[in-house]
Amino acid sequence: MAESAKAKKAPQELTEKQLRFRRLAAQGAREGAVIALISLAIYLAMALVTFSPSDPGWASIGHDTRVDNYAGRTGAWLASLFMDFFGQVAYLFPLMIAGYALMLIRRRNESLDLHWPLFLMRFGGFILILLSATSLLSLYSVFGLGVSSGGVLGTAVADAMVRFFNLPATTLLLIAIFLFALTVTTGLSWFWLMDQVGGLTLKTGQAIRKLFAGKGKADKTPARPEPAPARPSTPAKEPPVVSDRVAEPERKKTRSSSEKPRRDKPRWWQRIPGFRPRKAVGPGSAPDDSFARKEPALGGFSAGDDPEPARLESFSSRDDTVADVEPRLSAAKGSPQPASRSVKISPFKKDEQPTKAKEKDNRQPSLLEDIESPIPPISLLDPPEEHKEKGYSEESLEHMSRLLEEKLADFGVSVEVVEVNPGPVITRFEIKPAPGVKVSKISNLAKDLARSLAVLSVRVVEVIPGKSVVGIEIPNEEREIVRLSEVLGARVFEESSSPLTLALGNDIGGNPMVANLAKMPHLLVAGTTGSGKSVGVNAMLLSMLLKAGPDDVRFIMVDPKMLELSIYDGIPHLLAPVVTDMKEAANALRWCVAEMERRYRLMASLGVRNIAGYNRKIKDAMAAGEPILDPLWKPDEYLANDEQERPELETLPFIVVVIDEFADMMMIVGKKVEELIARIAQKARAAGIHLILATQRPSVDVITGLIKANIPTRMSFQVSSKIDSRTVLDQGGAEQLLGHGDMLYLPPGSGLPVRVHGAFVDDDEVHRVVSAWKARGEPVYVDDVLSGAEGESLPGVPSLAEGGGDSEGDALYDEAVAFVTEGRRVSISSVQRKFKIGYNRAANLVDAMEASGVVSAAGHNGAREVLAPPPPRD
Repeated sequence: MAESAKAKKAPQELTEKQLRFRRLAAQGAREGAVIALISLAIYLAMALVTFSPSDPGWASIGHDTRVDNYAGRTGAWLASLFMDFFGQVAYLFPLMIAGYALMLIRRRNESLDLHWPLFLMRFGGFILILLSATSLLSLYSVFGLGVSSGGVLGTAVADAMVRFFNLPATTLLLIAIFLFALTVTTGLSWFWLMDQVGGLTLKTGQAIRKLFAGKGKADKTPARPEPAPARPSTPAKEPPVVSDRVAEPERKKTRSSSEKPRRDKPRWWQRIPGFRPRKAVGPGSAPDDSFARKEPALGGFSAGDDPEPARLESFSSRDDTVADVEPRLSAAKGSPQPASRSVKISPFKKDEQPTKAKEKDNRQPSLLEDIESPIPPISLLDPPEEHKEKGYSEESLEHMSRLLEEKLADFGVSVEVVEVNPGPVITRFEIKPAPGVKVSKISNLAKDLARSLAVLSVRVVEVIPGKSVVGIEIPNEEREIVRLSEVLGARVFEESSSPLTLALGNDIGGNPMVANLAKMPHLLVAGTTGSGKSVGVNAMLLSMLLKAGPDDVRFIMVDPKMLELSIYDGIPHLLAPVVTDMKEAANALRWCVAEMERRYRLMASLGVRNIAGYNRKIKDAMAAGEPILDPLWKPDEYLANDEQERPELETLPFIVVVIDEFADMMMIVGKKVEELIARIAQKARAAGIHLILATQRPSVDVITGLIKANIPTRMSFQVSSKIDSRTVLDQGGAEQLLGHGDMLYLPPGSGLPVRVHGAFVDDDEVHRVVSAWKARGEPVYVDDVLSGAEGESLPGVPSLAEGGGDSEGDALYDEAVAFVTEGRRVSISSVQRKFKIGYNRAANLVDAMEASGVVSAAGHNGAREVLAPPPPRD
């Protein structure tokens, strides 16, 4: 047993001896390396400092054995080698060796494990230092050194670089390489060095300023004003000067030992631009000089003569009110305390830009004012209201964030609120769903969330560009009213050069939203009654009326309700009176198609691609004094050639066709207008003809697939169901809007709608703008717009007799009537078989017979009765 115990104890004692031996060997190796490095550094320094060209070196010739170098023949040989190759940069070698020795001394208590990547990186940096330093010394003889101070290596590298670059570029590259290599080799941070130098400079400047200030106070003794004779017994006392060093212990005394300093987030009043925190003035703090400069004059003294007693009294009274602000505000809020986990709350930034409406007076100018200006001023509109902070408080936002997470967790959806963006109308909560949670599951809980949060509606934004979160938009307690003058006075509207700039309103962050109708190029507006659709159309029309004159934009307005757009009747922008008869509306669309074809022929004859290029070419020709003649003009055959002259071309205005209730026109006129609208939507962009279609019944029989395919820009106000929202926007979301101007705007070329709070326009504002335009001129109507006579002789323009209900002009109409009345039976298929025609033409013939009273309307089984008697026989 004893032998086995000794056998087990021997390896343990041997291990301890090995560890002790290794520690001793490591200590000896470290100290030996330090001694060796220091000796080598001193030896190389002696050899280089006492280098003499006459000593026998590695490249010397002769048998002279006399050596002047203090390091002997070997030292002379090494010094000659280093000096010939590296020049004066050879002195870096002993410095590098001494640096490694110093590093070993400083890290004597750490392990000697060599990190090869770091070692190789530092060694590479040292090689770059050698190359760049020797090359720079070869190019420039600085510090009184010779031309060959860079050695053979520097001369070779410098000559090679100068051949590829010039001298300044080579110098710049070498300096950059030297600075980079110095950072890699030594770990020196140039940013840290700049901070140190800057801090030292600031401290030096402050010391010099204090020194001069102290001398000025010592040399200059200000004369104290004599006390007033009325109060000789109460001389003015100097205010006590309390320094920060004295105030700090006193502040510590007033605070209890158990209370910890609060490090809360900045309050809402501290986030106001220009807010500067003040120190309470009392026995423990000093007054703030910045507020002393802003103090109003007291008792007849100016700001420069500010007397000390009055200033001290002013500060004490003001700081009492400031100190009471936070307790009163916190007591007024009844919201629960936020949770410990903070939520990033980043309010939307409004464009802090002065608007025209704010810069002008709030008074409403009379109609006789500014009558000489070509465009009515924006001051005709009501001024914007003062926006107040009516949203949720910070505590309420954090409470709602926690409540939103809890309610979603109750429905089995685990989310985390990562950011809250409060806006003027709605507040967007950005949530991060747990892995594996589908967005559709959150979207289906919109109504349940609205009920749980006790709000009107909740909209789920499934995709936010640039973020991997889901947005939940909750309406604010009190919403703001956006006036049209606020949007028209914004810089984004003023800087827009297009006469078709539309003012939409403000986005959810309060920033103005404008759009260019020329880039849409057509707009489809939908929304239920009372959602703000007509107000939005009025805002778009007023924005164009306050942006351009009748020479730039002309309107064709169709108003089936005879209430909304009839107010604009008589303005000089109209091409025809406001259309209330739907048959005249179809003629107006036919005229637009004919005008589109005419404009395309004009642009093709001039070799331009759009109306902007056409107008530019016409203006350039007029400015040059060589106007372009109309290439499409045809002389009158009843007049002599010398009695008529080819007219000159003029610039073409944009034409905007506004239809307030598109569904009513489709119901009255029929499907024949669909083809006209489709043709205008397909081709009229380059011709400068644009459509604005508004409807309150967004069904598939009104907004057909052909119309939707050619009008990519849509605007949806509040609708009644998700089906209507998908009909307008091809996606849901419009049914969850708040109404009264709240809308979703789908820009052209984008599949993500933007939520916009529409601008509000009162009827009085519309009357003022219309009256201002009526005072500036009368409209010049085009008679062919309502009659449609211009398009009858043009190929490709559908007439009322083609594809519509009036087919009495068809050549087969009389024969079809005779066939039906004689046979006393009528059907589309029988007419089709009898006359060998297509289904559409046969159906048009039967519809024309119904309109003329020849046959009755189709019954519930599709059968018709022949009403007219058969034709008399000869």
